Amino acid sequence: MTRHRFIEEAPRQAEAMISAVERLHPGTLEALRADPLAELHRWTEIQVSLEAEAGDGGRCSVAGSYRSDSDPPTLVVGEARSLRRRGFTGLHELGHHLQQTDTALGQRLFDWEDSEAFEEAACDAFAARILVPDDQIPEDVRRRGPSADDVVTMFRTSQASREACCVRAARYLAGGGAVVLLDTTGEVLFAASRGMIPPARGSDQSRTPLVSAALRTRATIQRDKTYVVYRSGGHSDLLYGQAAWCDEDYLIAVLAEDSVAWRAFTAPRPYTQSSRFGSWRECETCGDSFKVTEPACEECGEPRCGQGHCGCTTARSRSDRTCERCSMVLAPSRFEGTSTTCRDCS
Repeated sequence: MTRHRFIEEAPRQAEAMISAVERLHPGTLEALRADPLAELHRWTEIQVSLEAEAGDGGRCSVAGSYRSDSDPPTLVVGEARSLRRRGFTGLHELGHHLQQTDTALGQRLFDWEDSEAFEEAACDAFAARILVPDDQIPEDVRRRGPSADDVVTMFRTSQASREACCVRAARYLAGGGAVVLLDTTGEVLFAASRGMIPPARGSDQSRTPLVSAALRTRATIQRDKTYVVYRSGGHSDLLYGQAAWCDEDYLIAVLAEDSVAWRAFTAPRPYTQSSRFGSWRECETCGDSFKVTEPACEECGEPRCGQGHCGCTTARSRSDRTCERCSMVLAPSRFEGTSTTCRDCS
């Protein structure tokens, strides 16, 4: 399964991760919220390393990484200009540490075909939940969903990074959609979604109707017919969109299929004649028949079955390893370096 599909499960895992923090370090949540890196530097079971941002973060949504093979394990945080962004990254990488060292949290990863994607989604939800707690989400946002201006206000009235605000706002989208952070050229810096494939980090959205118009003004704007461009060159279905500037260098875009906060009524988009939505397919991996109800995988262009299988599943399985002790086939993240024994058996 991919990250956009963990609508309810990732927040539940995040709550369990927060409980683990409270058990391991009682009374530290407020300190983590106020200055994440300063608090994490005090923890003896991990170390924090500020390093130049890598050009490609792989599947990771932030400019950082988790090194489990060091002693103690290392939370690598990219040297971003924004202290808030560093804090979000540090908490995200702490999420990896918790899930890879806590038995109960780690066991939940095995419930998913794509355990790495679930782990990533939970890390985002965990970091955002600490930085923007429930009592900071306005009631009208909970009821009608977020607008772009709501996300900007969330950033300005909290200590959270823009990325954390995107994650928290996406949680309250009424239907399928995404909350996207872009730079002044229209390049995606971060995206959080609910029920749809978000634009990839680093992708150029400057020619889409919403972002193209937003780059020409400093006012909040909206478009009833916009879309997301994927790296494959394909487009999403038509979306409603609103964009607002969050300081001079960052643009927030909220995109949704229907039920948006800034319109009294938004009819669901009819799918085009060529769309595969609503058609039935048979999964080549598990043999299940399924109805196509979500956009296809951005990487391979194939729809996913109910178990999350697509054309990428076979490619991912080639990198999986079999633990020589328990004989379970696990993702590489469950092993230390090149070890043939998983962490649970070590």
